[in-house]
Amino acid sequence: MGTKIQRSQTETGLKFIYQYFILHFLLLLSLLLLSIALILNQQDLLSLSASKVYFVAAIIFLFIFIFLWFFRGVASILNGRLEFSHPHDSNVIKATLLLVIYTILFFINLSLAQGFTGGTAFVAAISAGFSSSILPQFISVLVLSIISHVLLGLALIHIIKKFISDEQKRKLNNIFVLLVFSTFTINITGLIAYYLFFKMYRDIFQEIRDGKIKPSIIAPCPNCSNDIPIESESCQYCGAKFDKKALEEIDSTLSKL
Repeated sequence: MGTKIQRSQTETGLKFIYQYFILHFLLLLSLLLLSIALILNQQDLLSLSASKVYFVAAIIFLFIFIFLWFFRGVASILNGRLEFSHPHDSNVIKATLLLVIYTILFFINLSLAQGFTGGTAFVAAISAGFSSSILPQFISVLVLSIISHVLLGLALIHIIKKFISDEQKRKLNNIFVLLVFSTFTINITGLIAYYLFFKMYRDIFQEIRDGKIKPSIIAPCPNCSNDIPIESESCQYCGAKFDKKALEEIDSTLSKL
């Protein structure tokens, strides 16, 4: 049993996630164009979607497919969270919890909005004339959209926080703002945010693939035996403190057995 370099599950996960941005971008753009086309034909979108259950069912199915693709990537990153040492592992766990809550709220919101979500819910409400009968529903959709976008944005930042520079963090914060405000811009800023997230995730994927960002070499903690990066000065599992060369020496001994 010697030092091992794990195959990067993070690389695989990032690939699935940046592909998810493409799929989600296309679906949101299609919904936006459809809703605008229907409203130009003076149709009440909320009544239309409510009377045609298959429309709502089809939209929910498409979102479920896209989310499964997304969570396939998240699961891969979660399984490989120790590849890039602390605090990346704790960031990924936080991101996963945020994404679970986000997904639950997203589908509640999607059902309330009868197949429309985010900015397209605005277009649907406009087509119904903002009548008092739909006002509570519209406010609920609005609030859930804002909360959902905040949760998603924070999760996406946490996943790649370890890999980016301070300048990239500032850009990422701007992308986060665009995403949150997409609720008020009929998804236009959201579409821009998804494109920018796609670029950043794809660039990090390529850097890991090309070896510019390398996974940590890991070895067992001398106190609890959990695998941790050899450059660690303490164990994130048991809290043991040690010289950061200790794991290298232990691993060297193990490799000779």
